[in-house]
Amino acid sequence: MQRILRPLNVIATLVTLASGLAVLVQDLVVPGYREFHRDWVLFVAAYCAFHAFLLHQLLRRGPWLPWLIAARAAAAYAFLLNLTSLWPQWRYWTPGRYVYQLFDVPGVFNLGLYTLIFLGRGAFNTWSLLAFSEHWWRPLRRSHPFAGRLVTAGFVAGIVFPVWTFLVVITQEAKIYSPEAEAVAREVLHGVTCEMLQAKAGQQTTDIRRRGDTNYHVQIAYDCDVTRVVVRMEDGRVGSYTGSPGDCCARGAPQKG
Repeated sequence: MQRILRPLNVIATLVTLASGLAVLVQDLVVPGYREFHRDWVLFVAAYCAFHAFLLHQLLRRGPWLPWLIAARAAAAYAFLLNLTSLWPQWRYWTPGRYVYQLFDVPGVFNLGLYTLIFLGRGAFNTWSLLAFSEHWWRPLRRSHPFAGRLVTAGFVAGIVFPVWTFLVVITQEAKIYSPEAEAVAREVLHGVTCEMLQAKAGQQTTDIRRRGDTNYHVQIAYDCDVTRVVVRMEDGRVGSYTGSPGDCCARGAPQKG
């Protein structure tokens, strides 16, 4: 398994490291970037250092590799178990934000993002841990067969659960998703200004927008972390779009003269 997983992990780590380094460089040299994204430079630097060390261990087959893979898998499952509270804020705050942007393909009911979250962060990380920690759990199966079977059953569950969740989520999304409604949601969100957000932060508004002969029921949740627009069509299908307002709330309100 390691012959397959090693190059895949190298590619995944390279892409993630590239995103982190892009964020770090812009935090340091682009005026206003760090303030807009509310980045903590020490965290971004630690994020890059971890993935650089992981890449080194993958290429060198270093002794720290299983521990790093285990740490990454633990972080992934901490994220998945708290997905409802962390998402979507995390996608805008993480130094890996450009990886999420890469997978955010409009018009396909978030299929790319769900693939990254459940299959990438969940199933792939568990599969990698299973392969790279084989020298830990295989002797356990010989010395303590029952405990060893429990451990491998945990690995299987760690692969099956995110795959099952992914299938459930995309099946549900396919039933109610409307690319037309999502396009309207994107248009509405792009029309939200800092002044509007400052005036309505913490509020939720609803109204009806008309495009041609079609009415769209629009709900906007104004929030300083992530503003979310949900558009419902008359046939019940739904589209949504979220965006980070950056440092809008931290700016001073415009003076009226």
